Amino acid sequence: MKSLELLSEYSNYLEEQKLEGKKIIAFMSHDSIPEELIDAAGFIPLRLIFAGNDDLMNASHDYLPPSTCSFAQSCIGYFARKPNLYKFLELVDYILLSNHCVSDICVSEIISDNFNVERLNLYVPYTRNESAIKYYKIELENLRKELENIIGHEIPDQKIKESIDKYNLFKKKLAEIEKLEISGSQKLEIFQKAILFGPKILNEIEKLIQKNREITSNDSQTESNNKKVIFTGCSIFLGDYLMDLIEESGGEIVFFNTWIGHNYISQIYSDKILNSTDDPIDLFLYRFKTNIYGDHSVPDSLDNEISYLETFINEYQKENGEKLAVINHVIKFCDHFSLFQSTLKERLQNKGIQVLNLERDYSRANRGQLSTRIEAFMEMI
Repeated sequence: MKSLELLSEYSNYLEEQKLEGKKIIAFMSHDSIPEELIDAAGFIPLRLIFAGNDDLMNASHDYLPPSTCSFAQSCIGYFARKPNLYKFLELVDYILLSNHCVSDICVSEIISDNFNVERLNLYVPYTRNESAIKYYKIELENLRKELENIIGHEIPDQKIKESIDKYNLFKKKLAEIEKLEISGSQKLEIFQKAILFGPKILNEIEKLIQKNREITSNDSQTESNNKKVIFTGCSIFLGDYLMDLIEESGGEIVFFNTWIGHNYISQIYSDKILNSTDDPIDLFLYRFKTNIYGDHSVPDSLDNEISYLETFINEYQKENGEKLAVINHVIKFCDHFSLFQSTLKERLQNKGIQVLNLERDYSRANRGQLSTRIEAFMEMI
């Protein structure tokens, strides 16, 4: 029900923005897209974070083979079918193609070629060496010029820095949500809404934080018997039933180590870094260089990920007296995550950390089997 309300609210918001003359740029959600640049240019950034179902995946097979990432299939299915609550996809003016993964490229090309959506490009290097940084800067500058050509004037550096400041404050507030004593499903709902609306809901986030702190301080804490877990791998996108299965099986996600969650929230600039340059493009480069925990193909990214998870689990155990297990979520045919799932599980289990590799698509028929696997894992913890 919450998803339906959010989609309805978001649809109304986009319709209002279009009436005001705003244009919408959609893109596959990942951590190398400078949404602040899009915002500074006066566009609405629309991250495609919508889970699918059997019908939507099947609708994509005129464009993609069934052996393609299930999330990619769903994105195509939404543009092909445009179900009632997703009619706002008809308002999309541009699709920003990036090379985060093969599916990112395929989906963006197919949407552009088949659904009357103009394409923009931003290619991202797979390494962090000096040449790669120079290349990424050229790509950012080219994207800036493309946006300027569309709007018919330059985007001032100051306007971009103001947008960076705005998003930075917003992410700092979202980081406080991570620490609230609320359920994993409540946190996920907030994160999903934040990814869609951005800093426009900052006041709403601040009020929610204050309200929950007051409730926590007034109520006596009750001990929960739910099994605490970290959720990593592919994000839980809007409309997915997976969160329900985990909580119904007695699980409680205390930390979302995914793009819709900590990977997005953690990309925060210190005041020192913000004040270190007059060129806002340099700030995007800094974020790219220091994002060592992202799921992009960075050298040593798997080692960094495992080290981070181990440290978080150890610190959580010291503070709360309880050891966390890990659910590693892999959307079927997502090579980005599936290639490393066995290694991640083996190395974490060698450190005494229990891991469930959960590879699946969005098929409704799989719900019972997934529920059984999750329940068995919770009993094992």
